[in-house]
Order: sequence, then structure tokens, then C-alpha cells
Amino acid sequence: MTGLAERFRHATAGLYAMMAFKPGWRARFDVSFDGMIASFGGALIALPAFALIVLGSNHFIAAHPDIVDPTAQVGLWGAAGQYARIWLLFPPVALLVCLVLGLKTGLAAWITVHNWAVAVLLWIQALIWMLHAAGIIGLEMLSFLLALYQVLRLVVHWRVAMGALGLHWGIAAGAACIPLIVDAILVYGLTAGAGG
Repeated sequence: MTGLAERFRHATAGLYAMMAFKPGWRARFDVSFDGMIASFGGALIALPAFALIVLGSNHFIAAHPDIVDPTAQVGLWGAAGQYARIWLLFPPVALLVCLVLGLKTGLAAWITVHNWAVAVLLWIQALIWMLHAAGIIGLEMLSFLLALYQVLRLVVHWRVAMGALGLHWGIAAGAACIPLIVDAILVYGLTAGAGG
């Protein structure tokens, strides 16, 4: 775990440098095939954060039955499915995006940086949910911070695509949105299907 924690620390510093447009941020990531495979260790690092997100959102749903249907709480199998989707949907969609754009290189870099970014984003979201569960922030601040988080998430995914693939900012925005749109279609499609 020490090696994985060190990789996460190194990647987090790289993400900060990337978001700040600092030169040399790429050196913080091992974008080889082995480095890409190792980046899926982010799923292990972020698992406690995801558990906190599920607990925090379930706590919110239970505390606010007037706002959210109590049946919207996520159980163990639902959470496991969501977590698997978070980590397994992006690589094939990223591959398709790279093929459509005619990119011969960059896929391993995109997946590597994306995986570490997702791990960091999950910890940020967990912090927001825990602040509410602890009673430190109220409903209005929770709503504001979650909306701000969604904007941050879009910016991070855009910057990851732009930096890892070396694309123009406009093309990178489109490339970054495709996996997010596929994910949203999958999530809302499954939710609608389960609801009737």
C-alpha cells in the first residue's frame, strides 16, 4: 500500500500542476502501459471516499424524505455497480474517442491521468457529503458545494483530455464530454428502467 499511496501523492501533485498549467506536470505521471494499469490502483485509494459518499447521500435521503424519495437510497449491490461503472466505463469509451479523432498515441496517458483525477475528485466529493452529515453545513451550502463540484469535475475532465491528449481546448472539451455523456445516459437509463 505504501507504493500505491506514494503514486497517489505523486499523481495528486501532478494534477495540481496540470490544473495550474505549470510546466513539467506530465513528469509526475507514468503513462506507460504499466503505469496505466497501476493507475487503476486509484480505485483502491478512492474506495473509502466512495463509501463515505454513499453513506453521506443515504444519510441525506433518510433525513429529507420530503425532498428525495426514500427508495433512492443505494444498497451494497447498487453501490458496487456504481463503483465498477466509475472505473470500467471510461477506458472503452476513451478508446472509441481516440479512434474517432484518429489519435495514434495518448490513450494510455489519458486513462492514467483520468484515473488519478477520478480518485482525487471522489475524495473532494466525500468531504462535501461528510461536512453535511456532520452538521457543519446545511442544505443550501450542500446544494451549492455539490453544484460547484460538478463544475470542477467538468473543468478537470476537460483539462485532463487537453493535457493528456495534447488537443486544442475546444476539441479537448468535446473529447472530455463524450465519456461523461455516455456515463449520464447509462446512469439515467438504468434509473429510468428500474423505475418503470
